[in-house]
Amino acid sequence: MRTLALALLPALGLMAQESPATPTIRMGLGTFTDQFSDSTGTWKGWLANAEWYRDASGPWSLSVAGSQRPEGRGTLAMLGKETAVGDLSWLWVSAGGGSGADFLPTFRGNLDLSLGLDTSWSLEVGGFYNRFRDNSTTIVLQAGPGWKGEVWSASLRLQQVRYAPDSVTETGYLFDLRWGAHNLKRWHSLRLGWGEGVLDALQPSGSLSTVSTTFYGGSGSGRRRGAGGSTTPNTTTPTTGTTTQWIYPSVKESLVGMTHHLPITPGFALRLDASWGRREGQFTVWSGTVQTLVSF
Repeated sequence: MRTLALALLPALGLMAQESPATPTIRMGLGTFTDQFSDSTGTWKGWLANAEWYRDASGPWSLSVAGSQRPEGRGTLAMLGKETAVGDLSWLWVSAGGGSGADFLPTFRGNLDLSLGLDTSWSLEVGGFYNRFRDNSTTIVLQAGPGWKGEVWSASLRLQQVRYAPDSVTETGYLFDLRWGAHNLKRWHSLRLGWGEGVLDALQPSGSLSTVSTTFYGGSGSGRRRGAGGSTTPNTTTPTTGTTTQWIYPSVKESLVGMTHHLPITPGFALRLDASWGRREGQFTVWSGTVQTLVSF
């Protein structure tokens, strides 16, 4: 897939030179990879997306990503719509599912809502639901304040991840800072995450760096990665006998990610994503995504 993406660059560049100033369709093609420091090894894959600016309210979006891991291969597809709500608020809703691999959700729904309080401040609320083949589920809830200036914008969200049937809840924080107000022009962003559940919740199809590139949210992995082999036994000996109860450890996580959107011509751009993550006592991971974008 990487070879195909590179081969298409010259053709996409020629197409982009003839693109109108206000595009109606935008298409992207890219590749991603994750490198883990432990026995997990390498996750990699490809991604493609298209946006259709059918009305002034917001675009329709179709996203597809193929993911390859040591345990198998799979594809995840999502269809979404952005809608303006009044003059200050907007809503993003998407739904889809995966096939070919157990680590992808068979159904996934995303919702992201920005409630404008005034011209600068807003309340940011997000929610993601994922159901897997074995009927396990992951629910991600996010909420926090947002601020938007003429060029700069920022948000801070409290995130809670709920795993079922494990009945485990993890809490983390996400901070986003961006320079550049227009999605089709040059912009740069920084994402910081810390706490618990940050890494699993922000892996759309296996890559930390594609979280905002393709799926606008997190899909999670159903069960916490590494949970099966890293739980800590808690053994007690009551008067009636001996019982063993397995409990989850408190594993702290950190995430740093950067995104650069670089227009080359009015209708052709490159997007570069790079992320670093760490789960205390288990692993570190480096993630990168390269994507070409064409508007016409």
